[in-house]
Amino acid sequence: MQNRSFPGRTLVAFLIIIFAYGCTKLDTTTLGGDLVAVDNINTFGDTLDVISTQGPLSYDSSAVDKNENHVIGNITNDPIFGTTEAAIFAQFKPSFYPFYFGNPGDTVKSSQSVFAGLDSVFVTLSYKGLWGDSSGMTPQQFTVTQIIDEDFRIYNDSLRKLNYQPQVTSGPVLGEAFITPQIARKKVFIANGGDSVQNQIRIKFNAAGMSFINTLYMGQDTSLAGPNNAFRNDSIFRKFLHGFAIRATGGNTLYYVNLEEANSRLEFHIKKIKNGIKDTIVQIFPFYSVNFGTTKSSSAANYVKRNYIGAPAATPSADYIYMQTSPGTFAHLSIPELTGYSNRIIHRAFLIAEQVPFNPATDNQFTPPPYLYLDLKDTSTAMPQRYKPVYFDLNQNFLYNPDATNTGYHPFPFGNIDLNTFGGDGKIRYEASGTKFTRYEINLTRYVQHIVSNGFKNYDLRLYSPYNYTYPQYGTKYLIPFYNPVALGSVRLGSGTNATHKMRMVVIYSKLK
Repeated sequence: MQNRSFPGRTLVAFLIIIFAYGCTKLDTTTLGGDLVAVDNINTFGDTLDVISTQGPLSYDSSAVDKNENHVIGNITNDPIFGTTEAAIFAQFKPSFYPFYFGNPGDTVKSSQSVFAGLDSVFVTLSYKGLWGDSSGMTPQQFTVTQIIDEDFRIYNDSLRKLNYQPQVTSGPVLGEAFITPQIARKKVFIANGGDSVQNQIRIKFNAAGMSFINTLYMGQDTSLAGPNNAFRNDSIFRKFLHGFAIRATGGNTLYYVNLEEANSRLEFHIKKIKNGIKDTIVQIFPFYSVNFGTTKSSSAANYVKRNYIGAPAATPSADYIYMQTSPGTFAHLSIPELTGYSNRIIHRAFLIAEQVPFNPATDNQFTPPPYLYLDLKDTSTAMPQRYKPVYFDLNQNFLYNPDATNTGYHPFPFGNIDLNTFGGDGKIRYEASGTKFTRYEINLTRYVQHIVSNGFKNYDLRLYSPYNYTYPQYGTKYLIPFYNPVALGSVRLGSGTNATHKMRMVVIYSKLK
């Protein structure tokens, strides 16, 4: 199975909750690190019904920051969720100004000598992993075109949502390459074998691309004024070259890349003559996630589009909930039996959502989201609909209040969600037939205890699989990262009426005497 390790978003394990179900009373259970014996004398267990409905598809506000992994590629044949298209838009720029190619004393610019001048150019991306088809049987065609967009050029520090696309020239494709996972991981020797790279997607410029680059390489200088002084400073350079659109067509794979790593760059291979000796050098324009000297940070965007037309997810039945990682889907949940629940000490309360297997081959290829997240429907305003974090259970180490209206009391736990407390990570289980499926368990123990003991409101819930998320009532600074890679994961869950993988809440408690 393909490698799905992503720096900064490491999967965090927590102790598994083992239980039996099929009736409203449980015999035994292991909860977190504690053994709780359900003997129906001192300790009891209930299974509560969950009412679940599918929310709108592609409901999302996620954005990918410039230093985080971006996704590019296509899913053209997901039998449950349809298709996905992902593209990257980025600026690659010189590391100093006034800029010049080569080193002092080199002869690297020449339109006369075959031994000096531009040889080849590549746009390269630092490869980090993939989701989908890892076989390499269906190559994807990666292409590079030129961005012509003043907004993209000027607002280089903007954090753009996943539905954003800058304008792209109608001119020719500048570069192209056919990519498979095997090609992306292959070691490549560059600069006449003097150096090598691995885990890099390399897109070579074609004749049209070389013609365009020559207007930069041969046609621009560092003069104080004039129409061709793109190398004078960063502002002028960005006016000349707004950036590149990098897209993929065909295939059934999403590739994850990191723009700020050294393997991502605009790469010039240049022939030179120094002291009469012929040589080849490689000069690069990196991507800058932050300002670097006189070079401003690079503009970037990650575009991801889902298309459910013709797929089962487009017309969900009542027995299923279709869940996709951002930009994805969500479900509305309610647990009516918690209203009026009383006279109990809650040892453990947790929501269970399970995958309903579809087909072993495609289930192994299009794997479920690593994590699910749950929050509350905020009833303080009618429209637009708002949500807020779950009370008490997100992190036991930090006090927080989702209803906070001042900076003295944080509305969300510092340090983010503690997954060891809250749960939500997918665990592999097996049916009696041996068929594999994924189960998610989300802890709501303290929240339920406050419903029982303090008459706390039994809120409706929202279940989804975010990359990051925000609560507008807290302001834009609260863009909260989650633990899923963007667009990685899709799963068909059993709803509250599913016969074999029913969504439910389990509550372990003791009665108050």
